[in-house]
Amino acid sequence: MKYAELTKLFNFEMPAYAAEYYDAFIKNYDRAKPIVAPDEINAVAEATKLPEDGKAALEECARIMNESDKGHICGSFMAHLCVKSRAPWLNYIYTDDLFDVPGLEKEQVGWVIVAAQLANTIINKKPPEDKNLENLNAFRGYSQNCKNKNGYWGILEWHWNMLCAGGCMFMFGILKFVPGAFGGDFPVLTDGKKYLSLVGGEYFFNSEGALVDKEEKSCGKTEFYEDGEKVIANAVSAHGKVSPSAREYKKSEWRDFLRKGSPTLEIHIPSGIEYTPEKIKEACKLALDFFKDFYPDHRPRAIAGYSWIFAPELARVMAPESNILRVNRAMHILPTTGSYGADCRFLRQGSSLQQRIAAEYERGTEFHYSVMYIPVDEVETFGKEAE
Repeated sequence: MKYAELTKLFNFEMPAYAAEYYDAFIKNYDRAKPIVAPDEINAVAEATKLPEDGKAALEECARIMNESDKGHICGSFMAHLCVKSRAPWLNYIYTDDLFDVPGLEKEQVGWVIVAAQLANTIINKKPPEDKNLENLNAFRGYSQNCKNKNGYWGILEWHWNMLCAGGCMFMFGILKFVPGAFGGDFPVLTDGKKYLSLVGGEYFFNSEGALVDKEEKSCGKTEFYEDGEKVIANAVSAHGKVSPSAREYKKSEWRDFLRKGSPTLEIHIPSGIEYTPEKIKEACKLALDFFKDFYPDHRPRAIAGYSWIFAPELARVMAPESNILRVNRAMHILPTTGSYGADCRFLRQGSSLQQRIAAEYERGTEFHYSVMYIPVDEVETFGKEAE
């Protein structure tokens, strides 16, 4: 089966990187090999303390997946992509995007694939029990939530905690970390002392230095050119503002630091934490130390993340001394065209911050999801120069 034929079996467009891994997958594809084997289900059920009826449901879902030709090849490729080839990083596949398997809900299709990933972590990677507790609890909790909410066993929110993480998202201090790869269209260069963020393509920007998705919102357009000697691009300030004009940067002075695919540690920010520069620094140091031994071949150049919380526009609705802005000033922020408005679904509705964002949005401000990075060599001094 060719890759184009396989993708027709999915209900969605596969991530661009998936094609790169198909040849290795199909060469070794074994129709008789289960997506998740009985011994793997036993290991997951025991480690997560999944109830007996939950374990039985997982076995039944796996059986249905394995008996379906479409379910088996699609599920096997997804497991290959997320577990064997890319585990545990760079997976952007969501529950709603999953393929259909007769007799299963999509949350159950995801459940089988997630179980395969978690089994891989438990059996092959063998993380310390206290560190793996977050993954184990997430699997059991989201599985039970699906049963309580929908009346059948499956997994809710699995794309955040399990598929993107390959079952290897670990909690350190106040943050969750997973080995990742730098994404987005923002080359970052260094001269050995400082870091230069660039817009790596043609994007519209407004008068405030934010990227926007439509020309009618803009006052200009970025440019990007690169050859063996130089890069011509619009720079991005540490606070996420795009320069209105492009400049030339010689490669004899500036070398690559981050490009798309560069190794990173990606963070997920739980709610209700003490979000301060001091706590961020502590968490990053713990994570770097752990992953240095747990994934010795993954050598992250930076801590990275993508969130609403990094939006430069938050400076309009928060006090300078607020912890969110203190943290943001210590990071390198990169803007995106993705925006959010008054609903702020990630905030408690009616909260003071949600109301301030909604009011500012009504005045015409567009808040942008943003990327942040912290070079590994800046972790030790994180927060010192941002006060």
